[in-house]
Amino acid sequence: MEKKQRSTTTVKLFENSYNDFKIMTVRTKLNLQDLVERSVYLYLTDSEYRFLIHKTVDMNYTGSELLNSIGK
Repeated sequence: MEKKQRSTTTVKLFENSYNDFKIMTVRTKLNLQDLVERSVYLYLTDSEYRFLIHKTVDMNYTGSELLNSIGK
């Protein structure tokens, strides 16, 4: 199997968002790298996903509001 080439990058995230992400994904073993790779793939291949990303502007929330809205 050919090894895929990867680029190394640094991403700065809001601390609360990242902490909430870690809590929500503890059971699924999804990590940030997997999420980013899947998100980039969907962005490149799915116009509805790309539209959703572009229209998502307001990311002001508290962690508890987000967790409650998705039912933990």
